[in-house]
Amino acid sequence: MSDAATIQARVDRHEGQRFLRRAGQIGGSQVIRRAARFVFLFAVARALGPASFGIYALLLAVVETLSLLSGEGLIDFLARESSRAPESARGLARQVTALRSVYGALLVPVGLALVYALGYRGEVLGAALVLFLTLLARAPLSAAQGFLRAANRVAPLVSIEAVQGGLLLAALVPLRLGALSLLGVAWAELVATAAAAAAGLFALRRLRGGAAVGKLSWTELARRTAAFHLYPLITNLYDRVDIVLLSVLAGSAAAGLYALPYRALAVLQIVPFALMTALLPAIAARPGGDGKLCAQVSATLFTLALFPVIAVMLLAGPLVSAVLGPAYRESAPVFKVLVWAAVPMFVNFGLNTFLLARGRERVFLRTTLVCAVANLLLNVLLIPRFSFYAAAGVTIVTECVLLLQNVAIVRRSFGFFPLPNAVLGTSAVFAALLAAALLASFYLPAALPAAAASVLLALYAYRDGSLRSVLRWPAPEGAAG
Repeated sequence: MSDAATIQARVDRHEGQRFLRRAGQIGGSQVIRRAARFVFLFAVARALGPASFGIYALLLAVVETLSLLSGEGLIDFLARESSRAPESARGLARQVTALRSVYGALLVPVGLALVYALGYRGEVLGAALVLFLTLLARAPLSAAQGFLRAANRVAPLVSIEAVQGGLLLAALVPLRLGALSLLGVAWAELVATAAAAAAGLFALRRLRGGAAVGKLSWTELARRTAAFHLYPLITNLYDRVDIVLLSVLAGSAAAGLYALPYRALAVLQIVPFALMTALLPAIAARPGGDGKLCAQVSATLFTLALFPVIAVMLLAGPLVSAVLGPAYRESAPVFKVLVWAAVPMFVNFGLNTFLLARGRERVFLRTTLVCAVANLLLNVLLIPRFSFYAAAGVTIVTECVLLLQNVAIVRRSFGFFPLPNAVLGTSAVFAALLAAALLASFYLPAALPAAAASVLLALYAYRDGSLRSVLRWPAPEGAAG
């Protein structure tokens, strides 16, 4: 190898290590966030029971929808625009916070009216009010997260999520000692979110640089961010509408049995979220191309999605029984169906990031609208007959519909096919390993064939480059973390 090639290899390896360090910090913050929330939800589910927990899951679905309408997607807008123009990042963060605060305040009564229209009164309506007030705290919290991501200072994200997650877990003590109620759970959510927002603002005060006044007029800011309100909202509608429809068409108990596997699916998204969040500033700052990088990303995300499928298919039954108890035993087969949605979902994370980095977020309005219509129609038709199994199957179909659209858009817009041929070989090896593991589970403890299949798949994926290629992904300039 020549001296130039050796130097370049060292540079590539160094950049890959920096990228993985950043992704690890982002992923670590999400592990803290989602693990704490998952433990919180488990504890609340066991204490409330399927019916009452179904009501809580419904309120969470409503508040998440309102959060996206108020501008949760502005984190990505702020991260992208600040990566392109770091000198205006601080002022833009202030503008985004103010704009989202106004939207949040206007949406609180809208959410209350919706809960009232669904027939809920008394304690449920009071809990909804407290929970919807988190919209006001989410404005500065999300702006701080977007600014930190763009500034390549992602280590404080871990501290922010530790504050929020720690307070949620601490709230379990008084909630379990007293009479656990929806209102008490809602107050725990509000206090934890407000504390996380305060931690985010404190982290921003320690950073220097950037003008304190934004360069965009309020009209221009509202116009440029419109798509970041709409496409996450539409996505959330088809993500959350199954909970609402299950609650209405099949009862609160069905919604409660489905909600936990669905939340577990959200936990699995930590991996693609961390990798693509770390990669977004680097792609946004580059001039274009990226065909090879896109193929590498797609292959890696596809492979990573296969590991939770193996684990859930073999271990969901005993894990659900051990953690949640017999009342939730029907959640295990639901999870076995739902986990297959992770495969197209992981790849969609990558393709959406490439489109977002290239300023193509307006196509998300069309793709997510198609998915929302398909999801809503299929759920309305199938839930009355197949209950939560229908909701799980429709989630898979919806993610596949989005994947087909994303592949077509990338091919048409950038002139390359984003899914490499290596995906076919990985799929064949995965299918053989999963079949062998399922057969072996009749004779051995399920954990043994699950572990063996996962190790063999990892070895194959590392050898064919699907996992090793992540070391060649670029890190943004100054990504010291």
